[in-house]
Amino acid sequence: MTQALQEPTERVTLTFQVLLGLASASALLAIMVVLSVLIPVQVAQVDPAAAATNLALVLPLGAFGALIGNPLGGALSDRTTSRLGRRRPWIVIGALATAAGLFILAISQTIVGLALGWFIVQFFGNMLMAAHSAIVPDRVPVFQRGATQAILGLISPLMMIGGAFYLGRVTDFRVGYGVVIAVLLVCNALFVAWYREPRLLPGAMPPLRLAAFLASFWINPRRQPNFALVWLVWLFLWTGYIFGSGGFLFLYVQNVVGYAAHFPGHTVQEAMSQIQIVQTAVGVPVMMLAALLSDRLQRRKPFLVAGALLVIAGLVGLTVSASWGIVLAATTVIGIGFRFFFSLGQAMATQILPSAADRGKDLGVLNIASTVPQIILPGIGAALLNALGLGAPVGYAILFLAGALCITFGMIPVRFIRGVH
Repeated sequence: MTQALQEPTERVTLTFQVLLGLASASALLAIMVVLSVLIPVQVAQVDPAAAATNLALVLPLGAFGALIGNPLGGALSDRTTSRLGRRRPWIVIGALATAAGLFILAISQTIVGLALGWFIVQFFGNMLMAAHSAIVPDRVPVFQRGATQAILGLISPLMMIGGAFYLGRVTDFRVGYGVVIAVLLVCNALFVAWYREPRLLPGAMPPLRLAAFLASFWINPRRQPNFALVWLVWLFLWTGYIFGSGGFLFLYVQNVVGYAAHFPGHTVQEAMSQIQIVQTAVGVPVMMLAALLSDRLQRRKPFLVAGALLVIAGLVGLTVSASWGIVLAATTVIGIGFRFFFSLGQAMATQILPSAADRGKDLGVLNIASTVPQIILPGIGAALLNALGLGAPVGYAILFLAGALCITFGMIPVRFIRGVH
């Protein structure tokens, strides 16, 4: 077997973990923080009365880009025979194209422009993240994956705290996007310049044929039962999480909590920034401890279940009261739970990938489970909120409780996953 496809056994260095963490964090900054802090505000400024409807147009289009970009980027990088290696060329392409999409968002003042820019950011940003994700099973031995995911999970939130704090107070979107673009390009350039990976020899992989490529995205539950179960768990967890984050949470804080009315001189944009900061400040130390324990005990499932239960508790908490203190506490619990299942769920997934040759594509297929809800849910949520009224608490309560129910269902398949404790 060519060196590029062998199971890694050599320990990775802290420098590797930190530089990969910075590159990965910059991609999340460009997608997650922009989604939480900037996109809802920009969409609402175009037409405040149609904010829910317009979010239901912009967000699914971006999610569709992610749906295609992540598995496509993973599959293409799996077969890349460049002298630079399999992943580095796609990090360069992904970073440059994502920066172009962010630039379009910065100058757009229409829903069409925002939708186009967001599609480009999601499509190429997910290509970029597919390359980042595949490097972990490529180079990190199993006994270091929990700790590596923890370090990645430490750096990403710290960068997102800084990004959320800054973007929550920026008055000129163009300047804010300029900073995000600079961070994205610099962090990925540093990693590409330092990282070395073995070249995949020509002929080591079968030629990429369209029919076979499309067929490879089907997960056969009989042949790959563990991967199919993990995919199902991922689908339910992400569905539940999305119900309590992003555009829905923004509208809830704006229209039900009435943040701007309770805190004159402050904006909902600042409230979303504050949520991100508190989630990170509390969630990161807890997640780091959990990851170290997970590696030491070689157990993933208990921590995945704990994270899911925390998200459920937070979603239920959002239905208890619309006071800002309760909302901040509930979203903090959601953030802690999300970091548990995202970091340690990723570590678990890398241990049951069907093929070493298709690590990038398989992780991209897993990512489909997180993007499908982003395509479907905004339309459903917008229809419900528009029907009941953007200021009616009952509409949001239905969404939050539906999310908790989805996560509960997602816990059922965990016990049947084999090969991971």
